[in-house]
Amino acid sequence: MSDQGLIFNNKIFVFETVMRVRNIETSGGQYLTLEALAVLLEEVRARFLYSRGIQNVNAGYQGLMVDNLQLEFISRVRVREELLFEVGIEQLSEKGGNIAIKVSRMHDGSVVAKARKHIINYDYRLNKVTTIDSSMQERLSPSSLGI
Repeated sequence: MSDQGLIFNNKIFVFETVMRVRNIETSGGQYLTLEALAVLLEEVRARFLYSRGIQNVNAGYQGLMVDNLQLEFISRVRVREELLFEVGIEQLSEKGGNIAIKVSRMHDGSVVAKARKHIINYDYRLNKVTTIDSSMQERLSPSSLGI
């Protein structure tokens, strides 16, 4: 595998949320598992989209779907640690875009993980990928996010 790290411009982050690592998200050694981190990242994505007024599936049976995930686990996380998740949008177009997520410890600010999720718009009625409509692009665009 490639050892290519994820690099983000800190100016892209426009949304923050905090979550505490629960016992069920850890391994026998009480460290956060990779699978649990992926689930937390999906919760963060859902919170971010909700904050932008974007539903999982809209009235037209369309919604944003993740089709690629890059994840870099930088530091181990123990049970009950509070994590800060920062979210931003990169390279948004009508074909898709990237959601960038940086995860840090609340108590010292050290970076724990970085992730990039590529999103596409999916039509669940037609079972195919479609373009991201202008309304959704506007809600996700850097200008509407205050960047």
